[in-house]
Amino acid sequence: SVTRLGGDEFTILLTHIKDRKAVADIAARIQKSIEQPFNLYNHKVYVTSSIGIAIFPGDGNDSDLILKHADTAMYHAKAMGKNNYQFYSEKMGINAANKLNLEGKLHQAIEKNELCLYYQPQIDTKTNKIIAAEALIRWHQSELGMIQPNDFIPLAEETGQIFKIGEWVIHEACRQNKEWQDMGF
Repeated sequence: SVTRLGGDEFTILLTHIKDRKAVADIAARIQKSIEQPFNLYNHKVYVTSSIGIAIFPGDGNDSDLILKHADTAMYHAKAMGKNNYQFYSEKMGINAANKLNLEGKLHQAIEKNELCLYYQPQIDTKTNKIIAAEALIRWHQSELGMIQPNDFIPLAEETGQIFKIGEWVIHEACRQNKEWQDMGF
C-alpha cells in the first residue's frame, strides 16, 4: 500500500518480502519508473527520488519507529546524492542524534565565546615580511573539546548558522586587525 505523508513524502508498505535484495530491487524499479521524464504544460520534467528503507522487526518493532528509521535512511540517501536509496542502519540513527546534538551546541557557540580565530601569516618571500594573515576559525566546545572545521562548517552551512558565524568572523578579524595596528604592527 502507498500513503502520502505530506508534501513530497510517501510511504510504501511491502509485505511478504523474501530478503533485503528483493526490497532493493523494488526500490530500484520505483526509482527507474519515477525518473522517466513526463510532459507538464509542454515542458519535459525530470524527477528523482530518495528512498529510505526500514524493515520490521529488525529496524523497529512499531510503526512509529519504523517510519522514523525510514525517514533517517531517506535523509541519508539524500545526502549521498540524487536518485539513491539507503537501508536504515543503527549507525545512521547514532549519526543523526550526534548531528542534532552538535547543531544545538553550535547555536550557542558564539554566546558562550567558544569560537576563536587563529591567524596564519602570509609572507612576501622577497622581503620576508608579513603582508597579510589568513583567519582560520576554530571551535573549542566546552563539553566536546576542539571540533574540527570540517565537522562544523558544513553543519553551519546546512542549518543557515553560517551567516551568523560569518558575521562574527568578520567582526573578530577586524577587531584583532585594529588591535594590531594600534600596537604598531
